[in-house]
Amino acid sequence: MSALITIIAGLIGVPRPLAGIVAWATIALAISGAVIGGYHLIKHQGADELRARIEKDNQDAIEKGIEASRSLDDCVDAGGVWDFRRQRCSGAALGHR
Repeated sequence: MSALITIIAGLIGVPRPLAGIVAWATIALAISGAVIGGYHLIKHQGADELRARIEKDNQDAIEKGIEASRSLDDCVDAGGVWDFRRQRCSGAALGHR
């Protein structure tokens, strides 16, 4: 660290104590930048994972809705009565009439 302070003092042309302050401030700035960058990376990665999970759940719900709609239509087309509470067809004729 002493050599680094000496180099900074020579380059900037300031006394060694001020060069030490500059060196420590630079190190603190680099470390805080790395910590903040890591925090934002983890935060956005978690947000992306959550967003992907929500989109998958939404897509699954859409597919289940379409499937239920088709089942309702098939039940009515077969002459049955759709039981909404049990989510199934009641009294549908088997085969074609």
